[in-house]
Amino acid sequence: MKTRFYDRTAYRLSEQLVPNCFMKLDEHFDECFSAANEATTHISVLLAESVCGRMADLEMYAFLIEDARKRHGLEKDSDVRGAILTRSFLLGYLGVSRVLLESSAITLAILYKLTVNHTERSFSNGDFWHQLVTAAPNVHRRYHPMRLFLNEVWRWNNEAVLRVPPLMVSHQHFGQFSSREMHLRALDDPAVDFSQVLGDPTRLNWIDPLHLHDRWKPKLLALCEKICVDIEACT
Repeated sequence: MKTRFYDRTAYRLSEQLVPNCFMKLDEHFDECFSAANEATTHISVLLAESVCGRMADLEMYAFLIEDARKRHGLEKDSDVRGAILTRSFLLGYLGVSRVLLESSAITLAILYKLTVNHTERSFSNGDFWHQLVTAAPNVHRRYHPMRLFLNEVWRWNNEAVLRVPPLMVSHQHFGQFSSREMHLRALDDPAVDFSQVLGDPTRLNWIDPLHLHDRWKPKLLALCEKICVDIEACT
């Protein structure tokens, strides 16, 4: 029987298509389970819903960023409203991206019985990678090429306070009535401090959060696809 675990995520509330890897995984569950109580309590189904749910949340925050700009595009003080909402939703987006990585790492730790405690089941933990290569070298080989990207996601989260600077920074240096797009952007520079941001922000790399989503989404979907392969293999 199909579990339809993806219907218990934000995908159910949006027009966004459920990624094929999750649909394919449920086809596998359909072959594995014959009773509802068996399917709903199986660890593989719980892990699948956890990973799928976080990917759905990520899509939701990207939608909220885009929708906020459309809804406030013609209103009075629309630039300020759009910038405020963009910053809030971007912080939510970054938080969910981190949880998606954590959910994926926890899934691998459970599937391959890694000997790391609950606080160490993270892609940011070197011992996690050591345990993974020891327990499942072929699995480790599939994920290892993603480490640079995974570190980028972690870095954005750890530097979120500086990556999403106060709106006053944009007003101070670009002018309160400057290009609307400047007030919607975040810093794409690593390890930047407030002194540098306040010094000469025009020399820094700024990025539209929706462009960040465009950059990250294919790689995060690739991570989900890999996780689905492992869940299927271990079910």
